[in-house]
Amino acid sequence: MSDDNDSSGIIGAIISVLILAAIWPYLLALLGIYIVYMVVLAILAWIAEHWVLTGLYVGGALGIYAIFYYRLIPKAWKRGLMYFQPKPIFISLSGASMEENVAEPPNLAERKFIPSTNLYCYWCTKKLGIKVWEKNSKYYCDECINNVSSEN
Repeated sequence: MSDDNDSSGIIGAIISVLILAAIWPYLLALLGIYIVYMVVLAILAWIAEHWVLTGLYVGGALGIYAIFYYRLIPKAWKRGLMYFQPKPIFISLSGASMEENVAEPPNLAERKFIPSTNLYCYWCTKKLGIKVWEKNSKYYCDECINNVSSEN
């Protein structure tokens, strides 16, 4: 009777399984690298055969990137709508018609321009707007300036 068993026995089988378990991730990594290499070669071969189409794809992608990066769509809308906006009309306000429309010219020499909007009337403490009067370095509204001037 001849025995065809290998001489390693059960200990040899355990050692070979442990070695296989230790190098298994590396074998899978090598297989993955090989597959990626083959895919890259196939892509490069397709690009070499269809270089015009590849150039159009790359140009289209760069064009779309430029449209969104430089905001060309809103700029084109502004430029297009600019031609439909009404143009200003200049009217001369001098002459007889100007004098007829204005009954009494405003007395702007008495008013002083006050740049601040946080002023209050000295008499009634109402917040002052554009119509501000100054008398003795105190500020008054339109209603109160008449009271102050009639008292003095």
